[in-house]
Amino acid sequence: MNRIVQGGLGLVILTTAGLLSQSTTAVTETQICGPREDVVQQLGMQFAESQRAIGLLGEDAVMEVFVSDHGSWTILTTDVSGVSCLLAAGEAWDDTSITTVGQGV
Repeated sequence: MNRIVQGGLGLVILTTAGLLSQSTTAVTETQICGPREDVVQQLGMQFAESQRAIGLLGEDAVMEVFVSDHGSWTILTTDVSGVSCLLAAGEAWDDTSITTVGQGV
């Protein structure tokens, strides 16, 4: 979460980060939200993150994972009105596939 505090996301459009957790669990005490287009643009510009995964959260939202080649990552939710909120962010993303015992052996 330090990268969000340090980078401040540089967005006037986002709500003030306020009290972000300094732990490595990537949990925030305050929601950071804004128009999806602006949030995604800032993730790309400031952290070189691009969308790596997307999934539906019912009928009202999607969850997206953005990852950089350097290992930083951010998880967003976006509602049907186009507002995105940061759920979590961190470092050391690993795309390594895990094979369960008995599969692919």
